[in-house]
Amino acid sequence: MSDKKPVLILGVGNLLLKDEGVGVHVAQRMMAMDLPPDVEVMDGATEGYNLLDCIDGREKVVIVDTVKGGHAPGTVYRMTDDDIEDQPKPRLSLVVFGIEPKDMESVDLELSPEIEKQVPKVIELVLKEIGES
Repeated sequence: MSDKKPVLILGVGNLLLKDEGVGVHVAQRMMAMDLPPDVEVMDGATEGYNLLDCIDGREKVVIVDTVKGGHAPGTVYRMTDDDIEDQPKPRLSLVVFGIEPKDMESVDLELSPEIEKQVPKVIELVLKEIGES
């Protein structure tokens, strides 16, 4: 029996590269929130495939990261496992919230204003996704 909480909110990205770190910013802010006992928030940083063990055994995983979709900076995308083509479907509920970056090359711990403005909205969307709105 796994001792992992059933719901994982996972923020990924590189804090050193400005908007590339938006997922980590969201995770850090959500760690300070009073969330239900069945929810774990994790700063996945740039761990990549090392995070597969963290995801395994969960009922629902919500990932927050940057996504280059070609729209205006700050655009928020919501994707589910159904949007991932040609990949084996996970045995869990998987939702990804991606935020269109403005700048991922500058070495800067701060988000661009357009991205920073979207962080509360993304947190609200994640809370709604896990049924806590």
